[in-house]
Amino acid sequence: MRSEPLPVAFANTLSADKGVLVEGLKTPADLEAWLWRHRGLLPEPGLPPGDEALRVSGQQLRHARALRDSARRLIAARVDRKAPDPWDVAHVNRASGMCQSWPVLVWSDARTPGTELFCTADAVTHSLGLIARALVLLLAGEQGALLRSCRAPGCVWFFYRHHPRRAWCSNGCGNRARVARHQARHHGDHGQ
Repeated sequence: MRSEPLPVAFANTLSADKGVLVEGLKTPADLEAWLWRHRGLLPEPGLPPGDEALRVSGQQLRHARALRDSARRLIAARVDRKAPDPWDVAHVNRASGMCQSWPVLVWSDARTPGTELFCTADAVTHSLGLIARALVLLLAGEQGALLRSCRAPGCVWFFYRHHPRRAWCSNGCGNRARVARHQARHHGDHGQ
């Protein structure tokens, strides 16, 4: 199955189970694991190379959740064609500005010169800033028109409608929606 764009995957770290919201970023370790799993979607290197340890603080976890919640509200506003809360716009813009980086020349001997990315923030803050930057570009770009809310019963996820026939975030949600429609018709027929 095709993965969602980075900001959508991040927004979907909040899910629902039997009508109850489920936090996907409960602990700093949850955020560390999520960032490692999605590092290939970052538009530039945000995490340390290789298996270098990534440590998320409690404050960074709170920042990530606040950013995720703003992302969810902004995506919902884009999907529903409603004006966003200015606080959410400002919060995402601030987070986007936290990932200042630029290439620096690395050349210490007669070998060919190279570059490294120099960043003003730690790896976690930089990665969250890259997520915010990707969200800004997604919402403001033409692809933002292809964002959708899953309409399956009990689902709170968003998805990118990369195919015209796609109507749900996953096959599981599509199956639940079809079962719910069937049950509604079935119960409606017997209730008459």
